[in-house]
Amino acid sequence: MKLDSRTHLPDGTQVSTHHICVPSSDLMTASGIGTQALMGQRFDVMKSEQGKSSGALYSIVAGSERIDYIGELPTAALSDSLHEPTHRVSAVMAAIFENADIKSKLIGSLSRNVVVAGEEQGEFLNLAQGGHIHLKHLKPADELSSRPFTDLAADMLGLPYIWGGTGHVGVDCSGLVQSALAATGVDVPRDADQQEASIGEEVAYSERTIGDFLFWPGHVGIVVENDQLLHANAYQMCVALEPVTQAVTRIGTVRSVKRLP
Repeated sequence: MKLDSRTHLPDGTQVSTHHICVPSSDLMTASGIGTQALMGQRFDVMKSEQGKSSGALYSIVAGSERIDYIGELPTAALSDSLHEPTHRVSAVMAAIFENADIKSKLIGSLSRNVVVAGEEQGEFLNLAQGGHIHLKHLKPADELSSRPFTDLAADMLGLPYIWGGTGHVGVDCSGLVQSALAATGVDVPRDADQQEASIGEEVAYSERTIGDFLFWPGHVGIVVENDQLLHANAYQMCVALEPVTQAVTRIGTVRSVKRLP
């Protein structure tokens, strides 16, 4: 079987392990952006030159040994220091304040599933690299969300559609699925075709129900209440809701319907 070049390092490849140390960084491939790397993700470097590092980006689910994507990103986005996260961003987006005060200067933001290190200070986490995040936007690093992944996906309604996006600024269709599932500890591949091949069991289109995934060539959406499709799409240029039948009329016949156990 042919190995997927998006996720497979050649046998015997020598690497050094780093992690993403900026809020997000576009990981580029020969055909354009592959995915958006988020702070805390592991990145194994194969080669660094002229300010760029090529290598393997690992899953946003901390501790996973699954490679998300192989590509290139700025060397400045990487750190080789020991990364021992204490908290994980649980909100769709967490603001970083200059001081432990919601009225202080906003100096950045981090998206859901990002893992960070710091010490709690009142109602805030004092980040090791500087800045403060309100604890209501965080959970302990090892604590997963108990909310249904469909609700977590719905939290992203209205976010811009960004090709390769995983939550910082916006998402694409498979990034939406991956982000919502990762918040519950379910680790799935990055691209729609990979998710189709690996998620759950196949069911008939006529038997679709809340929580099922509908797959088309190059696209995925989630069935939610009232037979609506929740998906990030370039037609509406955002994460949107629309009737499943309306989406099928526009996109075409659904290739498969997959259901988690």
